[in-house]
Amino acid sequence: MVYNAFLGKEKIVEAMLGHPAAQFGLSSALRNIGKRYGALYIKLFGYPFDPASRILARKVFRLLRENEKGLLLDVGCSHGAFSFELARMGYNVVGIDVNRESVDVVQKIQESLGLKNIVFHQMDILSNQFRDKQFNVIIMFEALEHIKEDSKVIQEFNRILTDRGILIISVPYAKNIEEYDKPMGACKSKDGTYICIGEGGCHYRNGFDLDRMKLLLGGKGFFMESWEYLRIPKLLESSFLSFPFKYLLSLLSTNFSRSRVKLKVIARKAPINLKKN
Repeated sequence: MVYNAFLGKEKIVEAMLGHPAAQFGLSSALRNIGKRYGALYIKLFGYPFDPASRILARKVFRLLRENEKGLLLDVGCSHGAFSFELARMGYNVVGIDVNRESVDVVQKIQESLGLKNIVFHQMDILSNQFRDKQFNVIIMFEALEHIKEDSKVIQEFNRILTDRGILIISVPYAKNIEEYDKPMGACKSKDGTYICIGEGGCHYRNGFDLDRMKLLLGGKGFFMESWEYLRIPKLLESSFLSFPFKYLLSLLSTNFSRSRVKLKVIARKAPINLKKN
């Protein structure tokens, strides 16, 4: 399946290319190629252009397509690569991101698509105004490593998720976890806040392993229903122009590659009697 092919519109591509991350991370030549052919490229091959993210999407959408539709929260939604597809699937989606520029872009995309069952906010998950047990599904992909107080995030998820809700998290895998006092890949602004530089900026840790995720979730009232490592050879991890070829190869390599790229976990709230034990 070609995910997000409906994003293949010139106005949407223009909005994406206007994001500071694109300005920083892409050469002027690639940006010009994107302006001329980006809409057609997305129509043919979908979005995003990262094989690991697309493999993650296949697995997540397969699960959520069979799940009872309800209110879904996408934490760290960025350009809405998951949000829009899930809204089209029938979920009522709330997407949040701390980055103002990302929210501006995703709101322009929403306006172009005309979807009514989705809304976006600039928001820190640790400063939210959501009600207790408001969401049926919470997803957070490649964002937890950007937040220093990760245990407080999981605690908030427990508060705002329904008792029978589902939590899906994907994080970078790290064999040896490194913690940082200040966000790596960021610069300090005049008002004392940190601004991410590029797509991989603002990391407070380099990733997670299974033991760290079990401890983190279990300590805040969740049990891990399932987990899996996404395995892709490093030479196939990310690309732009070569994405169509690398993506096909990455699908073939997921079963035998030894290179762990992401850790995906599915968790639910622990029953009250288990929390007391």
